[in-house]
Amino acid sequence: MHKTGAHLELSLAKDQGLSIMVSGKLDAVMKARKEIVSRLQTQVSRMSLVNIDKVYHPFITGAYNKVVGEMSQDTGARINVPPPSVNKTEIVITGEKEQVALAVAMIKKIYEDKKKNATTIAVEVKKSQHKYVIGPKGNTLQEILDKTGVSVEIPPSDSSSETVILRGEPDRLGQALTEVYAKANSYTVSSVSAPSWLHRFIIGKKGQNLAKITQQMPKVHIEFTEGEDKITLEGPTKDVQMVQSQIQAIVTDLVSRMDYAEISVDPKFHRHLIGKGGVNINRIKELHKVTVRIPPDNEKSNLIRIEGDPQGVQEAKKELLELASRMENERTKDLIIEQRFHRAIIGQKGEKIKEVRDKFPEVIINFPDPAQKSDIVQLRGPRTEVEKCSKFMQKIVAEMVENSFSVSVPIFKQFHRNIIGKGGSNIKKVPLCFIAPC
Repeated sequence: MHKTGAHLELSLAKDQGLSIMVSGKLDAVMKARKEIVSRLQTQVSRMSLVNIDKVYHPFITGAYNKVVGEMSQDTGARINVPPPSVNKTEIVITGEKEQVALAVAMIKKIYEDKKKNATTIAVEVKKSQHKYVIGPKGNTLQEILDKTGVSVEIPPSDSSSETVILRGEPDRLGQALTEVYAKANSYTVSSVSAPSWLHRFIIGKKGQNLAKITQQMPKVHIEFTEGEDKITLEGPTKDVQMVQSQIQAIVTDLVSRMDYAEISVDPKFHRHLIGKGGVNINRIKELHKVTVRIPPDNEKSNLIRIEGDPQGVQEAKKELLELASRMENERTKDLIIEQRFHRAIIGQKGEKIKEVRDKFPEVIINFPDPAQKSDIVQLRGPRTEVEKCSKFMQKIVAEMVENSFSVSVPIFKQFHRNIIGKGGSNIKKVPLCFIAPC
């Protein structure tokens, strides 16, 4: 401040900020103080709020924020325009006094110009097509604004309105309208009618069928909704039409050569239908070329579904129903027969029990392992046949009990070898009836 004759000392205090110490003669100090205040006042930052109708904000920002960016660069002011999602009309401008004033003037000029010269047209666009006019993150709206200088106003997503308003210079509205319709119709949503049970066949094993289609048309989104008899397609209109045609051909083919049937079987028999390690159900699937869905235990459902070739479906259905019917009529019965009679009932090389099994071919007869020392003989099969077999075997046992007796003869141990004979020659001469019931 040599012009005033005062001496300045600047210091930066941690808590108080910048301080200026002015020293010298009184009149010089007063002059210096006045000049410092004046300069600070001209340099102080300002903030200004400009109320601009929300529909004119796109013209203030410009496409991709080009206009507002250029204004900030030209004036040095910071301009904050609220985004479309925020329902505020105030535009905030901050900066030095002159910068703010210049930016405010430029904003008001754009506003007044558009308010005076811009007109609007309203068009109806299907609600489902609005998102294609908006584009990802509003990019399509910016593209139309950039090409035509026309702002496109879309009703909120929670509104049922389908009216789209175009605002801009009259001679540019036609071009903008063409763009809007082009964007709206560039993407479409369509569907193919297809029974829900066929969906997995359309998709193919590990998605192979669908992969072939999506590789050719990657922009098309294909959606299968469980329980719905349709497939939804979304994407570029031409691509959707091609995919729709391909899927429709697959559906027509599958419907012509595939069928399904559902049968009701008590869940307690499901595991028997499946068989150990799936042996029963796998045989039916392979034999009849069908798929069979037996619900898991936690579903507690009676419904078994068969899908595949129409003839195979009917044959598999018949076989499963026969198996189920047999199981429903099946009975297991335990007979108490003393173990000492088991060998006699079975006979040499199983000859005698074979006669019983031939007489009752539908009944399974299980003797316990001799090591178990069990008296329980199990019969399993159709209820009436099990009862008949049980009575027949009880009769055999009764005859054995009636015609047999046993006597214990004490023989000293040293004579056992003499009774048995060399290589059992003596004991072999004793009639079988003396050892076991005849």
